[in-house]
Amino acid sequence: MAEVEVDQDLCIADQVCASMHPDLFEMGDDGFAHVVDGMEELEDAGDIDRAKEAAEACPVDAITVSE
Repeated sequence: MAEVEVDQDLCIADQVCASMHPDLFEMGDDGFAHVVDGMEELEDAGDIDRAKEAAEACPVDAITVSE
């Protein structure tokens, strides 16, 4: 299992995570990235890998995936 978070203090709203994996990340009304409701805790290895991929692509390291 892994927990996925977006640090709102670090997010610069470049939308790379939401464009890569819109089933995991979305842009909120505030303009910043958020984890899609219900996807904060992942069990599927494929979902965890995709969350890690988005975390690596984030230019400001605002996404954390904790296993």
